[in-house]
Amino acid sequence: MQLRKCFLMRGTKECGADADGAPLPMAGRQSGGSVLAVIAVLGLLLALAQATVYYRSKGSTKFLGTEKNKVQAMQMAEAGVEENIADLGKRKLKPAAGMIDVVTYNHKPLEGGSYTSLLSTVALGAFSDTVDLASTGTVGTRSQTIKARLKLNKYLDTIRTPLVVVTPETTITVAITMVPTPVVTPVPAMTVAAMPLVDATPAYAACMASGAPTCTVCHVPGGVIASATVLSISKATIKPVHKSHQGDYVTTDGTCDLYKPHTITTFVMAPQNDTTRTIVNLTTYDTTVTIDTATKVQVISWK
Repeated sequence: MQLRKCFLMRGTKECGADADGAPLPMAGRQSGGSVLAVIAVLGLLLALAQATVYYRSKGSTKFLGTEKNKVQAMQMAEAGVEENIADLGKRKLKPAAGMIDVVTYNHKPLEGGSYTSLLSTVALGAFSDTVDLASTGTVGTRSQTIKARLKLNKYLDTIRTPLVVVTPETTITVAITMVPTPVVTPVPAMTVAAMPLVDATPAYAACMASGAPTCTVCHVPGGVIASATVLSISKATIKPVHKSHQGDYVTTDGTCDLYKPHTITTFVMAPQNDTTRTIVNLTTYDTTVTIDTATKVQVISWK
C-alpha cells in the first residue's frame, strides 16, 4: 500500500530510507532506474547497428567483385568483336555460303580473361555481304556476350607496291695481245738448173759441222728428177763427188721434197683480241600496281 502511494504521490511522498534510516525521496529512486534502462537500450541499438554495418560491408565487397568481373567480361567480348572486324576489313577472314556459327577465335587469352567468337553468314552479294558475329568474353566464372550484325561493303582498292629487281649485267672488256700465229707459205717445186751447188747450201754447212760421219744427200742422176734418190754418203766424198752433179743437195728430212710442190709453216707474233666477260648483279627499284577487292565493315546492330 505504501509503494502504491509512492507512485501516486510522485515528487511529494517519501518512500524508503537512506543508510541512516532516513526516508528517500520518491523522485531519486525513479531517476536512477530510468538511466539504467536508457543505457541498456542504447547498448542494444549499438550492437544491432554494428552487426548491420558489418553485414552490409561484406555484401558490398562481394557485389563490387561480381560487377567488376561483369565489366571485364564485357570488355573481353568487345575485344573479340574488334578483332573480327579487323580480320574482315583486311580480308583475312572471308564469309562464305553456309557458314553458321563458325569459330573464328576459341578462348583467345587476354590479360585477365579470354574471348570466343562465332561468325555466321546472313547474305552474300556482288557489292556487299551481311554477317552475324557473336563474341563471348569470360573472366573467372562470369561471361558476357555481344551480338553484332555487320555489313561488308566491297570496293576496288589500287595498291602500289615497291619492288626490288635484280638483273644480271654483263660487261665485256676487249684487250689486244700478241700471240704466235702460224703462217703457211706455198713453195713451188725446184728445178735442177735452179738448184745451187751441193756445198753452197746451209744444210751442207750444218752437216759438216756436226759430229756425224755421214750426210744424207738427194742424188739426181743425170739431172733427171724422176730418178732422184736419197743416199747416205761420207762427209769426205760429198764435195769431191757430188759438187759436179747438178741438182744434188744435202737434205735435212731424208727426202727429195724440194723437187715437189710443198708448204713451209712459220710462226709470227700477231695481235689478237682478248675478250673478258664480267657478269654482275644489278639491283633496280620498280613498282607494281595491284587491283584487289577491299572491304569496309559497317556495324548495323549491336546488342
